[in-house]
Amino acid sequence: MNTPSFTQDWFSRSIPSWSLILNKLSERTSHLRILEVGVFEGRSTCWLLQNHCKTPESSIVAIDSFQGGIEHQGMELGTLRKRFEANIATVASPAQVEIREGFSLPQLAKLIAEGYQRFDFISIDASHQAPDVLGDAVLGFELLKPGGVMAFDDYIWSPMRPGTENPLLLPKAAIDAFTTLFSQKIRIIPNLPLYQLYIQKNAGG
Repeated sequence: MNTPSFTQDWFSRSIPSWSLILNKLSERTSHLRILEVGVFEGRSTCWLLQNHCKTPESSIVAIDSFQGGIEHQGMELGTLRKRFEANIATVASPAQVEIREGFSLPQLAKLIAEGYQRFDFISIDASHQAPDVLGDAVLGFELLKPGGVMAFDDYIWSPMRPGTENPLLLPKAAIDAFTTLFSQKIRIIPNLPLYQLYIQKNAGG
């Protein structure tokens, strides 16, 4: 039997936090609906399929341009979508994963315009530039169920030396702006490692 093949592992350190959150969400429904904004080779998608999307009714929507970002410079990206699809096929039926290829902002806007059913869990891990992250957060929030959780990857990531940072190129500036603007509609989930930040949408959000 084939097994998934990955060149990078940026996900494993997040597994304890994701397990905690998804186990809680699974108490509300056994058929989780998940949106991943940025999937790369599918390591997190495969883990979700193997651990939390085991029923045929569970589903994942995967948004990615498969062109990479500034954090992927120098990597082989020409076969990225094929690698993602091959990895998914080793662990589950490809029908459980709907691929929306393209940049995240127009793809999220399409989901909203289509009246797409809301999601229990959303991962934001596409472009790391602040304007894009803020757009992903605002549009993603519209697609999040009340009580659902949104995970922001690389909250404190920076490709620059301390003292030379450009806020426009950092996820943190956008995530902080979002949590400030939406503070009455969310709660920040405490006591989890800050390389990811997690928010939960209020019941009336």
